[in-house]
Amino acid sequence: MEKISPRHPWEARLVVSLIMLVLAFIGLVITQVHSTGSFDYWKWVIPIYAFLALWLSWYVRKQMQVLKPVSLWHELLHWLGLIATVLLVSLFVNIGIISRFIAGLFDLTLLSLTLFIAGIYIEITFVFVGIILGVFAFLVAFVAQYLYAFLIPVLLAGALIILLTIWMSHKQFLSK
Repeated sequence: MEKISPRHPWEARLVVSLIMLVLAFIGLVITQVHSTGSFDYWKWVIPIYAFLALWLSWYVRKQMQVLKPVSLWHELLHWLGLIATVLLVSLFVNIGIISRFIAGLFDLTLLSLTLFIAGIYIEITFVFVGIILGVFAFLVAFVAQYLYAFLIPVLLAGALIILLTIWMSHKQFLSK
């Protein structure tokens, strides 16, 4: 019986990262068009990010047959912590402490931090997605007037960095 070597999951990493970036871009467009609607958008899209991250981690482990120190249960708790914090921000909105626009910005910032930390411990591509989302949050907060002039180059640069990281990882895998 011939042993089949596992495939490198670079395609999955690329697709998940690009989906996350597209979802973030849509959120920024919603913020520009209807600033109070971004709060609802981020509240509903964060579980999608959690699902994508958990699926990618599971898929990479399955393909690479590598045991990592962080288990899927740790990752699930990581994402549940974000969801609980978003619910807390929702409570702040409901009792009138913060506006819906600020809550949407908080949710985006919390998501960028969660992705960044997930990238450190779980999947390196999430570091770059988290940084890009952090830059998006900065641009929404401070450069709203010129958002699209900065946003598209940042999105393209981030996608290029992710692509290069995945390509280098794939190249190292093939050389083994």
